[in-house]
Amino acid sequence: MDKNYWAIHMGEANKYADFAYQNNLVAIGWNEIEKNLGNYKNLSKKEFFKEFDPCVSKAYENRSKNTHSAIIGQLFRFLSLIEVGDVVLVPKTQEGKIYVGIIDSEYLYQEEVSNEFNYKHRRKVKWVKIVDISEISQNLRNSLGAMMTVFSISSHAQEIESLLAENGIRKDDIENLEDFGLESHLEDFVIKNWDKLSLNKEYSILHEDNEIIGQQYVTPIGRVDILAKSKNQKEWLVIELKKGKSSDHVVGQILRYIAWIRENEAAPNEKVKGLIIAREQDEKLKYSLKATENVEFMTYSVNFKLNKNI
Repeated sequence: MDKNYWAIHMGEANKYADFAYQNNLVAIGWNEIEKNLGNYKNLSKKEFFKEFDPCVSKAYENRSKNTHSAIIGQLFRFLSLIEVGDVVLVPKTQEGKIYVGIIDSEYLYQEEVSNEFNYKHRRKVKWVKIVDISEISQNLRNSLGAMMTVFSISSHAQEIESLLAENGIRKDDIENLEDFGLESHLEDFVIKNWDKLSLNKEYSILHEDNEIIGQQYVTPIGRVDILAKSKNQKEWLVIELKKGKSSDHVVGQILRYIAWIRENEAAPNEKVKGLIIAREQDEKLKYSLKATENVEFMTYSVNFKLNKNI
């Protein structure tokens, strides 16, 4: 499975970023929740939320229900979605630099903590690079500025891999490199222009604490290109861009994601459907979709021209 990419904010204004770097770790607080998360590693997302909702609501009773859900979601990510080998970025805000490392351990619970640093929920990290903020795109800077503590930045995988001088594209999964490049840009276009698309009439891209989390949505079985939910809160929409992949690959992929969302995100009365977007429909894709009842298909077109200026 492809590795994922994460950002973790280490304290207010990232004041603990240097400590994290010097001690080869990343960590999160919320010490009011006095539980070793490792004891709940095998819970599904729904089970995890059910287990932690009472204690989070009690510990942060003056905060909103949405904030409670956001906290539980970030605890779940830190425990169950971050994997050994994933890439993590920790910004050092005031100095304009970013520590880049590789997750080097499973979740660790530190019972005894010091006054200097009292975060109990930890993971070991092998730091590999320090990047100046001027070296990254504005889009990645904007993502790193999210208000959340633990969040995915996997939508920037290619840029992060280029910073590490590695190739993050698995060519064995790609049938058409031209389509892959074009549809990688299409994903960003769809996100930025969602309010102008027909899909916006019924669906909103998944948000958490006013931040988009539905792009490259991380699950234990892979990343959903775009995850949206109907505005009446009755239906989930899993969107996959074909990205040059074979028809069999993209259909199998979206069916897996639909099943995972149904079991881990959707309430019993909520529906889950899929949407594949590609430049054109080939014969394999046409027949594959005939065998599925809950996956729709859309094509897109690009209008590009050059005008000669005299």
